Amino acid sequence: MDINLISLNGSIYGLPTSAVREVLDPVPITPMPFSPGYVDGIVNIGGSVLVQLDLSIQLENAPAISANSGQLIVIENDGEQIALHVDQALLMVSIPDDDIHDVQSQDVPEGMDQNLLLGLFQWQNKSVMLLAEEQLGLKKIAQLNPEDGIGGFVATMEAGTSTDADSQKEVTEHQNNYLVIEVNNERYALTMESVCFVEDLDTITTLPLAPPEVVGMAYTHQSPILVLSLGVLMGKPQSAACKLVVVQHQDFRCALSVDHIHGIHRLACHDNHEALAKDGELAGYLLGAEESLIGVLNFHALFSSSRIESLKRFLVDDKKQTSKKERIPTRRLLTFNVGHERCALPLALVEQVVEYQQLEALPEGGGGHLHGAVQIHGDIFPVVDLRIQMDVITRNTPLTAYVIAGEESNRWALVVDQVNQVVEIPETDIEPASTQQQQYVEEIGRIDNGLLSVMSLSALTMGSEQMKSTVSV
Repeated sequence: MDINLISLNGSIYGLPTSAVREVLDPVPITPMPFSPGYVDGIVNIGGSVLVQLDLSIQLENAPAISANSGQLIVIENDGEQIALHVDQALLMVSIPDDDIHDVQSQDVPEGMDQNLLLGLFQWQNKSVMLLAEEQLGLKKIAQLNPEDGIGGFVATMEAGTSTDADSQKEVTEHQNNYLVIEVNNERYALTMESVCFVEDLDTITTLPLAPPEVVGMAYTHQSPILVLSLGVLMGKPQSAACKLVVVQHQDFRCALSVDHIHGIHRLACHDNHEALAKDGELAGYLLGAEESLIGVLNFHALFSSSRIESLKRFLVDDKKQTSKKERIPTRRLLTFNVGHERCALPLALVEQVVEYQQLEALPEGGGGHLHGAVQIHGDIFPVVDLRIQMDVITRNTPLTAYVIAGEESNRWALVVDQVNQVVEIPETDIEPASTQQQQYVEEIGRIDNGLLSVMSLSALTMGSEQMKSTVSV
């Protein structure tokens, strides 16, 4: 089994690689009221709103990881994505299934939920606990304060008192995730597909001669966006809102000002809920905790063509398409360290990352560029040690890894000191390297107020091509 290793409070845990979708640095968090302590809140990742969990609290009941430190690992299970906050993502290892053992009660640290563990194995003479990713999703987040009618951070409707398995399955299959918000003491639900991100309401610039539903203009993610009062849109007075929910309906994007955000709730969809709707602004009602009604917003009515037409003059640049999200071309890169230098390769060239293992010397030597060969998953790869190529001190640690990169018929095992994460950088933040920079650097990227050396694979392996014929790939 391929497993991604993560570090947490000095311990090492594993996640099945098949569940890992992305590794990235921390992003701004919107805290959620009435949520368990291990729920940091919700975050915007790649335009999707995800729940972020702090594994330090959830697994070990230890102090929370600082919001601006560590890394986020996005995992997916059963079509549902969630962000896990950890100290550090390490590397991928391949562990034979026979070497992964069942977890016994004596293996589980005090206070840890054994249901979160899938197995136990040894790596680098350390015990590693393999996490059960299906136990980390929204469906498993415990409810809080049901006696107060809150229903917890994730409110899941139960199937009643029936014990019929088919009936239970039918209800479960008709549950969807909604962002539940509150305006003027009324709760409303938004489908997660329409939610772009959530943030605090900060500075609003009022607009002259604007209709009552227009609060003004705000700046989010360095872009201006029109802010509408959800209270006024629903025919109620404008409230003292403190949150913004940025939503997208077809080509129209705006921010709705709301009073409170109650979190992402998993609610059952009933076939007849439309019959409970009393006006066009609501598509229907859902049953929340203690059968309280939550209105589902009808964006087709709220953002009718006539309303959008009347708001056109307040949109940026007064152009019909300015409400569309502009897509700046980006580049996806795998970042890693060689010595103290932060480097990267185009993700399209990277096949996999595996833990370092002792390489085999070539029968006739490899000259100054080809440093040996290594067998990985049955394939033999020529090895180029980037530390030697870049004149860096060679020192193997548990984080030393191979980056398997290249094309199908021309793949290499590159030795690096540490693999970091996959990043997505706007093309505007990447520029050609100057001729004065070292020969292996093709481009320079700007990220996190620092520089990133984008390496040229052909330059790194150029001196090794003539020796490659001694290695059978």
